[in-house]
Amino acid sequence: MSITWQVFLAILETFFMFAIGAWCCRTRVLTQPVIDKMSHILIDIFMPMMIFHSIYTNYTKFGVGQIQQLWIAPLTGFLMMLFGAALSYPLAKLLRTKDHDHIVTFRHFCAINNYLFLPLVVLQNVWGDQFRPTLFLMNIGFTIAFWTIGVGLLGGSDMKRAVKNIFGVNQIAVVVAIIFALLKIPIPFFVESTFQKLGDASIPLMLVMIGGNIYLSAHKIFRNIPDALYMSAVRLILIPAITVLILKAVPLPRDVYVVAFVVSLMPVSVSSALITTKYGGSTEFAGQAIIFTTTLSLGTIPLFMQFLGNI
Repeated sequence: MSITWQVFLAILETFFMFAIGAWCCRTRVLTQPVIDKMSHILIDIFMPMMIFHSIYTNYTKFGVGQIQQLWIAPLTGFLMMLFGAALSYPLAKLLRTKDHDHIVTFRHFCAINNYLFLPLVVLQNVWGDQFRPTLFLMNIGFTIAFWTIGVGLLGGSDMKRAVKNIFGVNQIAVVVAIIFALLKIPIPFFVESTFQKLGDASIPLMLVMIGGNIYLSAHKIFRNIPDALYMSAVRLILIPAITVLILKAVPLPRDVYVVAFVVSLMPVSVSSALITTKYGGSTEFAGQAIIFTTTLSLGTIPLFMQFLGNI
């Protein structure tokens, strides 16, 4: 099965979950107040469980010795998002809109993209399970960056808000998980199992809620199309191209290089649509960015893999 078809199926699955959320809103099973409450449950309860379980199990699986050898993987992941955040400031000046919420959402998406779901599909299709452990290890750096750099950017120039965003329950989950893993503190099986199941449930539920949000703001999705297309070009072409050039110049281990290369090609993070409802930003622009970049990535990902891979 070709990589194009695999990416298409992954994107189709994402949009199917969006459609379920839209149908729930159309039939009034979901309303805006319900979505808002569910979003808080997912962000403040389910997602911290997913973060804790992911980091704790991956650190424990690799062992301290391997972590010391592969420390470059999570560091690379963190630096990739930091680099995107740095680029976001000059790039944001070319936006047509001067709306603060749109601008901080644009900056957030320059730093944060889909760093787990779609990359996993691409890596497994091309190389099987060979790079799966490295992706999960690098995911630690991505997760830390998401809940520090990512939410910090949504605070914009309001430093008090930005600092408040950084020190939340999800960031605490990251720190606690690393401490527990490094100190080898055992977790009861039923606790670990519960965290895994509820954490895993957060992803599809989040996609359903996002689909509901997109449906309720559908009349706004095609507003300000030039900025949405500009966001797509930046996220899918400009940032990946610059990132790939840097990755080629840095003497990285091959497995880290391959994973970093693939992740750099991904569209914006779908979970960010819900994050904006709590930490600031434009949910409308987030919905636009998700639809535009996820759809267009069907063409850009195989193109980059074919012409710029060289791996």
